[in-house]
Formats: sequence, C-alpha cells, structure tokens
Amino acid sequence: MTQTRISSSLEAIIARTTSNLNSKSITTSYRDRLALELLSDRSTFAYQLIEMLVGECGINIILRRVERAIATNPMRELDMPETHYEAICSHITDRITTPCISTVHILHFIADDSSTALSAELSNYGILSEDIDEALCRLTT
Repeated sequence: MTQTRISSSLEAIIARTTSNLNSKSITTSYRDRLALELLSDRSTFAYQLIEMLVGECGINIILRRVERAIATNPMRELDMPETHYEAICSHITDRITTPCISTVHILHFIADDSSTALSAELSNYGILSEDIDEALCRLTT
C-alpha cells in the first residue's frame, strides 16, 4: 500500500504557520490562519484555483475579510496547531485516494467547514466546496 505524502509547498506552509502560531502563543482560528497562508502565496495551487474563480482582486478582498473575522470573532482551539493540521491531513487521506495532498485539498477541506470565515467569504462569492472540486477538475484535465 502506497502512503499518501504531503506536497512540499503544503508541508512548508503548514510548518511556517505552525511555527508562527506557536511562537506567538496563538490558539485561535487555526484553519482560517492556514487558509490565509495558502491564499497569500501566489505559487500555491490553491491560490491559482481561487484566482481562476474570483480573480486577484477577489482574493485580496477575501483575505482582508478573513483577517477581520479572525480578529473580531476568533474560533478558540483546544489542541496544538501541529496536532490540528496533522488531523486534517489524516482526515483527507482517509477520505480520498491521491498520491499527494496538495494545497487545494486543504483549501477544499477548510471551505467545506461552515464554521470557518473562509467558507463564509467564499460563499459570499457563490463558491462552495463543490465548486472547488469542479474547478480542480477543469485545471487538471
């Protein structure tokens, strides 16, 4: 059985986000903070996919609104960031068959979680997690 790996760009983003959260003792909104990192990096597949759906200006608006939501209504987390992100990756590998988890898989997971600010902001643009699936299919075929 082949083990699913995490893409190097996603691994780096998770490591950077985890390090920032730990160094600043932040214990809120882990998923939205990871989403901010994913969509702030133009080289990620997640950024490219959302740019295709809402454009660069739309991404900038989404980022600002998610940042504001984190500041005004943060979600309290009960675990450590590394544990939280490992659980997300594990959940994804249990649900889909892919040789590699990418930034889009994480983006889809966060967008599918209606408690996240990212999900709410994408919904304001009429984008649901299913739309991310469809866009992914268009980009990969």
